[in-house]
Amino acid sequence: MPKLFLSTFLTSLFYLLPLYLFVIAPLLRQLFPVTQDIFDPDTDPTTESDISLDPEILSLPDGIIPECPEDTYRVHLLSKDPLIIYIEDFLSTAEADHLVKISEPNYSPSIIYNGQTTKVDPSTRLSDRALLPRDNTVRCLETRAAAFQGWKPHLYIERMWAQRYNVSGHYKHHFDWAGSVARGGDRLSTFMVYLGDECEGGGTNFPRLRMPRGEQWCRFLDCEMAQNENVSGITFKPIKGNAIFWENLRSDGTGYPETWHAAFPVTQGMKVGLNIWSWYQPPSRGRR
Repeated sequence: MPKLFLSTFLTSLFYLLPLYLFVIAPLLRQLFPVTQDIFDPDTDPTTESDISLDPEILSLPDGIIPECPEDTYRVHLLSKDPLIIYIEDFLSTAEADHLVKISEPNYSPSIIYNGQTTKVDPSTRLSDRALLPRDNTVRCLETRAAAFQGWKPHLYIERMWAQRYNVSGHYKHHFDWAGSVARGGDRLSTFMVYLGDECEGGGTNFPRLRMPRGEQWCRFLDCEMAQNENVSGITFKPIKGNAIFWENLRSDGTGYPETWHAAFPVTQGMKVGLNIWSWYQPPSRGRR
């Protein structure tokens, strides 16, 4: 009898284990999310970070304090979870024009990341990008982006890249996050800023977001495209000086699937954008 019971138990366990791992456990994580907040400065990382703070990638403090104008932007809350905020006049016209000017000598074809390698793939991403030198305007924008997020601990603004989209320029749907917090760091948030809007098309599409209520949103969203049954979600219009801010990661370090987004093809003219990514990297135990 005991042998029969043990055999039945092991057989049941064999069949129930996959059910738990692939069905029940994911459901429980959705119903009862992890309460540990990885952004708490007193929370130890689960693994030690072997990623150094690279000044070629991150805009690290260097003792230079920029002289910045007073912030005058206006915000509109689109979503609380994930947090998505539309920002009017995040840049002044003079700031936007200046950033376009300093980007012009530095453009090269945009790349995509494929695991540990990079490549140019126009079928996925067709644009040019330019690394911006850290002059006073860029440093003020770094300060503005950090202050907007409440000066979170262990948050670093990445070096900024301008993006230029000519006719047919596009970027297929993708995430900005990689799910790599446990391995050292990841992109906590994104600002998509429009530096130039002399174009048709080129909207920023989020297919997994719902159209907000209120006709006033049609100032910023392409409401005509929202009626197109072939286009899902919402599409932001390129408007010079304005920006979209969104958080990529939940408090437990997992990425928001709702942040799946794309740059639709430009059909006429040229669009110039600016990516501001905030990199979250907690210190390893050895550096704490």
